[in-house]
Amino acid sequence: MSLVLEKAAELAAALENCEELKDIKEKQEALRGDAAAEALLNDFFQMQQQLYSLQEQGKEPDPELTAQFNDIQDKMEKNLAVAEFYASQAALGQILQQINQIITQAITGEEESCSPSQCASCSGC
Repeated sequence: MSLVLEKAAELAAALENCEELKDIKEKQEALRGDAAAEALLNDFFQMQQQLYSLQEQGKEPDPELTAQFNDIQDKMEKNLAVAEFYASQAALGQILQQINQIITQAITGEEESCSPSQCASCSGC
């Protein structure tokens, strides 16, 4: 196995054991144990699919459908299990984004310049 593949396997093992992934799994279990949260997510994904379908057909959703979608989003933000799950996903996503930046820099030889608009994606500021 090449050194690169060995390091990739090491990275995968490190990710598997990182706190952020453990947190996602924990929050996912909590989500599965919350019937109201699961119902909200099901409603959200169904309505999201309806809206995408309308958009693909070049149609505008009626205001009632948009209002229902916004209402579900508000309820999701207020549901602790859903909010914590999405927050844990964002934390892992940030780590994955940093890993991708490191790999991209190695491939391109260019360093990512840090600016206030990019502070959410790096830990250097």
